Amino acid sequence: MADTNARHRALFEPFQLGAKSLRNRILMTPLSVCYATGDGYVSNQMIQHYGRRAAGGAAMIIVENMAVDTSGRQLPRQALIDGRDRLPKLTELAAEIKRHGAVAIVQIVHAGRYAGPWDEYESRRRLAPSAIGFPLLPGLRVTPQEITTEEIEAAVQSFAYSAALAEEAGFDGVEIHGAQGFLISSFQSPRMNLRVDDYGREPNKFPLRVIDAVRAAVSPEFLVGYHLFAGELMPGGWDADDAIAFSTLLPDHGVDFVIPMVSTFESLRAEANVGLFGRPQFQRDVSSQIARACSAPVFTNGQLADPDLAADIVMAGEAAMVGLGRPILADPEWPIKVRDGRLDEIVACACHPPRCLQTQLAGVVCSAWPSSAQDCGFLGYETSEELAHGS
Repeated sequence: MADTNARHRALFEPFQLGAKSLRNRILMTPLSVCYATGDGYVSNQMIQHYGRRAAGGAAMIIVENMAVDTSGRQLPRQALIDGRDRLPKLTELAAEIKRHGAVAIVQIVHAGRYAGPWDEYESRRRLAPSAIGFPLLPGLRVTPQEITTEEIEAAVQSFAYSAALAEEAGFDGVEIHGAQGFLISSFQSPRMNLRVDDYGREPNKFPLRVIDAVRAAVSPEFLVGYHLFAGELMPGGWDADDAIAFSTLLPDHGVDFVIPMVSTFESLRAEANVGLFGRPQFQRDVSSQIARACSAPVFTNGQLADPDLAADIVMAGEAAMVGLGRPILADPEWPIKVRDGRLDEIVACACHPPRCLQTQLAGVVCSAWPSSAQDCGFLGYETSEELAHGS
């Protein structure tokens, strides 16, 4: 093995996760590319997108968040996983990822007070633990409705049903989105949850009920991951100590892996946090603290595209796996190129502001892609030579 490959050997050690054997320590984190149809069905474009990333060598592909029902859908081309009519295309998607040797996971979410469409926010119920107004967009302040106990029960069952559909479709697991101020994590925020019932007095009650319902709805071999609210980054908010304490509960509730994520949409606009997601290894410290406290495997992500850095994190035991979002969006062969020591061929994600965020509502486009892929609006099964030379 060449020196470069030896430097990164830790990234390519196999990993056993429950009943699944993973070929390396690299996963694609859920990144919303929004290629689904307007009515929430998986599209052929979406299947090619994820198939290409699986073919690029990542051991696990976590498909972007799919809403468990229409009240929890955030984006206009976000997929839904809420009924049996979704199964045929979901099955194709799972099979295409697994065809290339990757473990197929889908993230499931209820957007809560961030549900869309945002330009008609007041036209329907937006669910949150408490009716607290907040700035959704610059110049747009909105107020969600307080979720009723009946709606809480319905949301718990929606998560469980979506997980069962994912297993029936052939996915290897789900990741429950419990971070970033979406419905589950909003119950844990002292800033968002002012309830006086059990769901206010016990901020972990709703998240744990969702986890328990999901675990009960699927087989023991089916993986259940959790996207953990690792810190609100606002005064008086949910903090790292809260997250660490909560993480220790998760294994006993059947969680197989944990991926920490800091911030909410509001906290990212706070002066101290502006540009946070562009800062190198911006959540490495809190992730490593959670990994030390939690007995389930912890996977980390957040500006870790440097192969040396990623390998160091795994070698130091700070995380069992390293997650990459935009780097694998930009260059699906990132894992293979690092494995083979072809670092000079990696096509970097370098635009600022990120074009992927600017194009998200209509379907993500990346400036690092070949012009042919940019023109057609997605990078499917192009050749690696086209990607390397930007043709």
